[in-house]
Amino acid sequence: MLAAAPRISDAPANLPGPSRLRVLDLLRFCAALGVVLFHFGETRAWGTPNAFPALSAVTMFGVYGVRLFFLISGFVILMSAWGRTPGHFAASRIARLYPAYWASVLVLGGLAVGGLITDHRPSLTELLANMTMLQHGFRVRDLEIVYWTLWQELVFYALIACLAAVGITYRRCLAFMGAWVILLAIADRADADLLQQFLVPFSAPYFIAGMALYLIHRFGGSLFPWLFVAVGWALGLYTALDGEPTAVRRYGQALGSALVVGVISLIFLVMILVAVGVFDRLDWRWLTFLGTLTYPLYLFHHHVGFLLIQWLHPALGNRLTLPLAVAAVLVVAYGVHRLVERPLQSRMRAALDRSLTADAARVPTAGTAAAAPMPAMPAPAPMPPPYAETAPGAGYLPRGG
Repeated sequence: MLAAAPRISDAPANLPGPSRLRVLDLLRFCAALGVVLFHFGETRAWGTPNAFPALSAVTMFGVYGVRLFFLISGFVILMSAWGRTPGHFAASRIARLYPAYWASVLVLGGLAVGGLITDHRPSLTELLANMTMLQHGFRVRDLEIVYWTLWQELVFYALIACLAAVGITYRRCLAFMGAWVILLAIADRADADLLQQFLVPFSAPYFIAGMALYLIHRFGGSLFPWLFVAVGWALGLYTALDGEPTAVRRYGQALGSALVVGVISLIFLVMILVAVGVFDRLDWRWLTFLGTLTYPLYLFHHHVGFLLIQWLHPALGNRLTLPLAVAAVLVVAYGVHRLVERPLQSRMRAALDRSLTADAARVPTAGTAAAAPMPAMPAPAPMPPPYAETAPGAGYLPRGG
């Protein structure tokens, strides 16, 4: 008789994760491009409040690309942290985020100090705080408008690192997401500002739903993860419709609200299709190239695009300047990836990983007696055949492992 397989809720944290999902690279690039078109359509660099009335009716929804980023992050960051120690998870995130970010702070800070960016000239303390990526926590102004999302991501990474410290399993993920949802409600009810800083209520619905979708992708669909997807969708709509979204001001209450619901629902639908494996066969390598452009494109596009549009549109006109500006920021993104991220990320990651094991690699100094080697343990006696034949769950891996 076959041995019974263990339940997925008890699955260990060191199971291997799935291979790279290239469709997520495509989705990340589309989200970044949506944000680019939104900012370029709305920037005052054109010299008029609405340079593209017809186009902006569509590009105005590019702002929801940030929500897609958060949903993808919930999926990808849980996948990245699964089976890792908090230290190795932190090393991977630091090496991934900081090289391009530091380049953006230095370049944009130089443009601002040089007077090319005239909306705000940062002080030295502001520049130093921005170099840490923690400026939002210190109530220091972001040097670039898009940096606010990085604070949301950092808080999420810290929460996932805490989960990794106790060991990530299916059941613990469910408990983690359940506690997060309950605490969100309590913090809102009690108007607890400190607690809300830890819970990031704007992005939390998307992080939670993304985590649940990863559980569905890894272990198969079951009721609890789907419930968390539904809760994330409902809370995401609640935060999006709270107040007066731009779509409501433009299209009226009924149509504008319906469009917001439709866009957010479409974002969730696409990620649901990713989770259930619809796009698993989409394995085009060039999608990974698009994914590498996403982060530097997001970091650099706003002020670089502002300057290009301001310089070019008087001579070339709006219709020619817009595609040229988009192409230019894509070239800048590639340059940052090629010249900054590629040479620095792997070196930084290796150095951080070495620093985590520095104590184990230390050689005893002169005058310090080396520890005596442990005596070799005798090899265990072989198992009796009846026990070996009835060992339960041998070689079992849940779906996606």
